Amino acid sequence: MRQELLQELGATKEKLQATETRLKALETSQQELMSKHANSEVQIEKIKMEKQDRPKVAFSAALGVHGFFGPVYADTTLVYKNVFMNVGNAYQQTTGIFIAPVRGVYYFSFFYHCGTQHGTWLNLYRNGKKEAMAGQHKTQHGTPANGGNGSMLLLEKGDRVYIVLQKNSWIWDADNVTVFSGFLFNAM
Repeated sequence: MRQELLQELGATKEKLQATETRLKALETSQQELMSKHANSEVQIEKIKMEKQDRPKVAFSAALGVHGFFGPVYADTTLVYKNVFMNVGNAYQQTTGIFIAPVRGVYYFSFFYHCGTQHGTWLNLYRNGKKEAMAGQHKTQHGTPANGGNGSMLLLEKGDRVYIVLQKNSWIWDADNVTVFSGFLFNAM
């Protein structure tokens, strides 16, 4: 009987040692997982902070007149007064000029409505340089026309973007059909 008890005790001791080995392995694995989890938490917080620090810039505005605007006798910067949104306040409602708050890639679009009995030419300018154009020749039919254009620009902080109605041009607005919009695509 004593021999059987010793054998049973030896088997129990081996099982206990095996259990202790597995327990140590589990504890090590748990420590590794806790370390990875803590690292993941740090990375998540870092991404949240980066996202918070990114500037949010977007605007959209209509000309805000009812009927024809023009003809203008000199190239004229259009002031879009009916502002739908101006996230980041980069669009200046009193001047019609968008001022880039940060260096980055921006997308701009502009659309117009006109009667073709008058010629219409709109230009997108950056710091005094024409970047894009949209227009309609004068026709004898005088039927209404719509047009527009869009452009992506790499802007430096402080760059100015605006729409110019060319000399001797007319446009028409009502129900917000003549619109200027833009947004920051990617800060650099």
